[in-house]
Amino acid sequence: MSLIRFRSQNHQLIPTHKFTIENTQRVTCDQKLCPYCDQQAIGNEIHIFLQCPGTQHIANDLITTLRHSTLLTHCHQPTWNSITLYQQASIILADPPTTLPQKIDQTWLHATLRHILTYIAALETHLYNTSHALQPP
Repeated sequence: MSLIRFRSQNHQLIPTHKFTIENTQRVTCDQKLCPYCDQQAIGNEIHIFLQCPGTQHIANDLITTLRHSTLLTHCHQPTWNSITLYQQASIILADPPTTLPQKIDQTWLHATLRHILTYIAALETHLYNTSHALQPP
């Protein structure tokens, strides 16, 4: 269920997913900063999944798995570091790489989905615990 909430941008732990009004004005996405670090970065999926120092330790195992995927290597796919942050975030959200032959999509999902779901569950738990720790008593 958590993966669906992240994919549909319906997860309240991602700041840019929240509908927020301050002083009768709607807060725009570029004003919704990440509460999990002190970088003053926009708290969107790319930042939370790939750049946030507060969550990067959770993504390391998944990224290592994806970097060393023999399936991607055998299909002559671009390396993890050579694709854009948007493409990396898309893969983390369980979309097969766009350059992957379609006949291998199911094989790719079978090989990676368990790792992705484990990451999403750990990330959600961490964000939930962190967001409660950040709230004033």
